[in-house]
Amino acid sequence: MAQFSEADINAAKRRVQEMQNRASRFTEESTPPPPPVKKTEQKTNKDEESCASPEDNDGQNKSFFIILALIMLLSKEGADNTLILALLYLLL
Repeated sequence: MAQFSEADINAAKRRVQEMQNRASRFTEESTPPPPPVKKTEQKTNKDEESCASPEDNDGQNKSFFIILALIMLLSKEGADNTLILALLYLLL
């Protein structure tokens, strides 16, 4: 295990504090996060998401086609069948 001097540890602490200060400036300038969703609303949202098809949502639509393109590319390159099956499972 590497041995660190006290100066190394203090320098690391200083860098951590600098990074935390930088991060806090970004979070203070941004808009506040939306209020948390109640548990009953979360259940209805999950039900709606499970019924959505890839054409219903842009994010799902993009990921659907990315995974499909990846499957086609990997199958053409002769990749492991287990990997291709796992990607097909993600499309379900």
